Amino acid sequence: MEIQVNRLRTALELLEGLPSPSSGRTKTEGRSGKGRGRKSGRVYSELPILNNVLLKDGKAMATDMDTAVTVELPEVTEECLLPLKQVSQLLRYVNGNNTLRIEIGNKMVTLSWSEGKATLEAADVDDYPRIPSIAPVIRGSLLGDLLVPNLLSMLGYCAGGEDGRPVLQGVSLFLGQPLEIAAGDGYRMAFKTTLLSLPAEGEIKTVVIPAKAVATLGHLWSKAPHPPVTEGSIAEMVLSKGKIELEISHTLLATRFGVVSLLTHTVQGTPPSFKQLIPADPPHKVQFYAPDFEVSLKRLMSIAKEGIGAVRMIWEGSSMRLSVEDKGLSKAELTIPAQPLDGAGRIAINPKYLLEYVKGKSGVVTMGVTTLSGPVLFNYSNSPIVVIMPMNVSWPDDLPVTAPSPDSPKQEPPQETPADSVDSADGEEPSDEQAEEESAPVD
Repeated sequence: MEIQVNRLRTALELLEGLPSPSSGRTKTEGRSGKGRGRKSGRVYSELPILNNVLLKDGKAMATDMDTAVTVELPEVTEECLLPLKQVSQLLRYVNGNNTLRIEIGNKMVTLSWSEGKATLEAADVDDYPRIPSIAPVIRGSLLGDLLVPNLLSMLGYCAGGEDGRPVLQGVSLFLGQPLEIAAGDGYRMAFKTTLLSLPAEGEIKTVVIPAKAVATLGHLWSKAPHPPVTEGSIAEMVLSKGKIELEISHTLLATRFGVVSLLTHTVQGTPPSFKQLIPADPPHKVQFYAPDFEVSLKRLMSIAKEGIGAVRMIWEGSSMRLSVEDKGLSKAELTIPAQPLDGAGRIAINPKYLLEYVKGKSGVVTMGVTTLSGPVLFNYSNSPIVVIMPMNVSWPDDLPVTAPSPDSPKQEPPQETPADSVDSADGEEPSDEQAEEESAPVD
């Protein structure tokens, strides 16, 4: 079969958006390595076959066992596997206007063009994992320029793979009018009410998309050509050009736009009620300029590098004092302009979380505090609402006090520790025992 070099090269670049299967991650394997992989207790860390792209039925396909990406290539008239990395590197140095001839032999594939050829070892097509089909319960068409950026904005708040709770390792969609999106790792969370609508159907009211599938979708949306629209009014053409078609079943989610499709297994389980975890109206608010805060925090962290457990923030008048301590006797503090909206106050938060939040922001951030151990609310422009759990630290008696709510327990933390889990949906304050232990999100 023959195909223009540029066409194949573009398809391979899109398929490179999937995470590398040879990165050493461990996954569970099912159905002889060809199925979804979460049903069996057997384990695989690497499947070399996944380093290939499958050409079949007018399409180029790649999968990592959980997520599959398909690019339409009508020129594909035969079946074969191409080693993705090798072919991608080879085609970088071939004129894109050349015609590439692909010939399949016995465990070999030959690529030839006007100026040369290459013969590569090829795996058996029959060994490639089966890509499942979806029987959708829910169908929808959403504006990709609204959906994809909102999904990507949640990635920094998903739990890592070592967390052990899959439901926190993805982005949660709360279906309805409007569509709500959230993510949380147990110590912080993000929440956004979108301008999109995707009604629930039957028992499917929430969908959790794996974080790596969201990242892959972001790669595809930024790289793939969007479908042209030639009918309808100008307004309809503009809106339709950026549409993503969604299909959702009980275990799968499919997205399609232009020549690209993504199919992923959704994370099974019910996500936390993130919306209920957001403080309704924190009694103590303070505003500060994000760039000032970011620069000051970086300076503090460079001074006290060892064992920084918390950054203490104390505000009154028109300023905020930031301070950190290391394991020894070193201390550092800086003052930045701030605007308290409800009087003086104080709170202590993990500096890593704070730095990740303010990074790249160029305007005013509003921070809302409930109690010294309650969720801290952050608002910035049109960004998602973010909640971060504070750290329990000891405070000198002569500092301004953020008054606790009448029913909150006495705060007597002996050391810097996370106050509690942001996943405590009932909103109760931690007991003395809980305050002394690292928090752990609930499933």
